[in-house]
Amino acid sequence: MKRTLCWMLILGIVISIGMLGCAKEEKEIKIGAILPLTGDIAVYGQKMKNGIDLAVKHINSKDGIDGKQIKVLYEDDQGEPKASVAAVQKLIAIEKIPVIIGGAISATALPSVPIVDKNKVVLFSPAATAPNLSGMSPYFFRNWPSDIYDGSAMGEFAANKLGLKKVGVLYVNNEWGIAISKVFIQTFKKHGGEISTKENYEQNTTDFRAQLTKIKSLAPEAIYVPGYLKELINILKQKTELGVKSTTLSAYGFYDPKILEQAKDAAEGAIFTAPTYDPNNPNPVVKNYVRAFQLEYGEKPDIWSAQAYDAMNIVALALEKGAKTGPEIRDEIAMVRNFQGVSGNTSFDQKGDVQKPLRFMTVRNGEFINYVSGGN
Repeated sequence: MKRTLCWMLILGIVISIGMLGCAKEEKEIKIGAILPLTGDIAVYGQKMKNGIDLAVKHINSKDGIDGKQIKVLYEDDQGEPKASVAAVQKLIAIEKIPVIIGGAISATALPSVPIVDKNKVVLFSPAATAPNLSGMSPYFFRNWPSDIYDGSAMGEFAANKLGLKKVGVLYVNNEWGIAISKVFIQTFKKHGGEISTKENYEQNTTDFRAQLTKIKSLAPEAIYVPGYLKELINILKQKTELGVKSTTLSAYGFYDPKILEQAKDAAEGAIFTAPTYDPNNPNPVVKNYVRAFQLEYGEKPDIWSAQAYDAMNIVALALEKGAKTGPEIRDEIAMVRNFQGVSGNTSFDQKGDVQKPLRFMTVRNGEFINYVSGGN
């Protein structure tokens, strides 16, 4: 009898502990985030993390999602495809995550999409832009316009608005650089432009003098240079050192204050594409976000933080509507139309691509400003 009572007592304790564990688990909603938090492009990953963390702080301070707090499980892929794949597999197999914010760049998003597609888990990228991601899986979304839109916009702008006839191209040799430069070249040629030369470089390259010397000898009116921060800074400095007078054209990677701080006068006059996010926008949604970000991190938020902040809030919107599984979250995000985010008005098409305009910017007197035709 005593033995029976003892076992019943033990069983009761085990059940109670199990119930407490379940109750604790139910108070959290776990999502994943895979970003380059270390490595050569960690500057972007950390900014994205800040945006996600601020969004989660705001959501959780308002009682979370139906009283449950959001918890983000971060994985660092260092901007490397293999590491990203391993992180996706870990979050799905071990953590049973239904949605991941990640594939921060095209090189890490592309190999990750087949895995989330097979497992019916949503992958939401704040910045991957490769054209072949479009329609790759119903479980992939991105809130940054694809390279087809970006590259074609600059190609048309260079030919028709800037009136350029001959342009050289110097691009980073990865998925993103290849894709966006290809679209730019096709569009510029379509509008009557000539490509004097097409040069590439590997990521993490520091010396671009050979490519720039060749470009200088051909004297193009401009050089289209899609690239990442560290490479862009060195290209600008070496371009000035070599006396290359061609105007610099670039893409969204150029929109970083460190370009102004480190390249200084070498960045003057550059023209580049950027999403519509503007930290000086008087819109209350943007103003409140910028104020909160500055209080939290002591600096003004850039485009990378804004993109990730919106990505987290769009995921939260799906969760608020009761979506719990990957397919349910996918269905809710697919229906998003005219989401008023800090990075602009966001809608998704049938391929999971964002419908959001771009703007053209330039550097004048050491500042980023909107490009105005004839005003430079």
